[in-house]
Amino acid sequence: MVDSKTPTVVALIPARAGSKRVPGKNIRRLKGHPLIAYTIAAATQSQVFSAVIVSTDSEEVAEIARYYSAEVPFLRSPEYATDKSPDIEWIDYTLRHLSDLGREFDCFSILRPTSPCRQPQTIQRAWQAFLAQADQVDSLRAVEKCQQHPGKMWVLKGNLMKPLLEQNTLKLGNSQVNHNLQPPNPPTPQPPNLQPWPKGHTTRTTPQPSTFNLEPSTPHTPWHSTPYQALPEVYVQNASLEIAWSRVVLEEYTIAGKVIMPFITHDHEGLDINDLKDWWYLEYLIEQGEAHLPLVSQKPI
Repeated sequence: MVDSKTPTVVALIPARAGSKRVPGKNIRRLKGHPLIAYTIAAATQSQVFSAVIVSTDSEEVAEIARYYSAEVPFLRSPEYATDKSPDIEWIDYTLRHLSDLGREFDCFSILRPTSPCRQPQTIQRAWQAFLAQADQVDSLRAVEKCQQHPGKMWVLKGNLMKPLLEQNTLKLGNSQVNHNLQPPNPPTPQPPNLQPWPKGHTTRTTPQPSTFNLEPSTPHTPWHSTPYQALPEVYVQNASLEIAWSRVVLEEYTIAGKVIMPFITHDHEGLDINDLKDWWYLEYLIEQGEAHLPLVSQKPI
């Protein structure tokens, strides 16, 4: 159950009707149940949330979501349900409409149906990690070590191409980089900046988010010609989950804020279904016992 002393948090599950790569993806059957059923089950069984709400523009999706015990208090406006609609639009729309209904939450979590292997324990682990640093961060985002390093990516320019990362000695955040790739004279660390906390809180001291150091330096082996093992570790976000203070949406119109902490997913927790190839791959992993879906208590609708 949710402790009254902890911040309240609402699960927001986006499930618009239109999907071009996998038609009807959110309600397509996977091992007997609509895909969205597994995310609703994980959210409900985690016992982290004050409410589990599905945001959809479809009455059909809404009916299925309610069957699996999620709430759909209103349909999403069609203008916020296109394939190019940014998340901030439907999240702002949802939080404000909930507020109009007298329902306000300190935090929200985005749980996308396309990550069905996310378990209740995954959500619990992420929420506890967020609470442990809640007075220092704006949000938490799920990440995993990337398989394709950006240091080996290219941009095509006519008949030629250039590395995506032009500088050979970019510093990625605070990552430990092989000494052969570091600038000979690293910049002197600067003192942290003061950033205000929300109203009613005291001022905090938090370092500004790390940025790429684009200062040119003496030539070294370019990243595209460096063994993968010698490159700095880089993480890519996945669709498993995000958690943030509601204030970042309502006051700053952003879903993440400026101070973001990582949540490293394990195994197939972050597996995301974007096309039919992903769907077939997940079915194979399940059949081989390598990936597991949350238990759904309801009979298939």
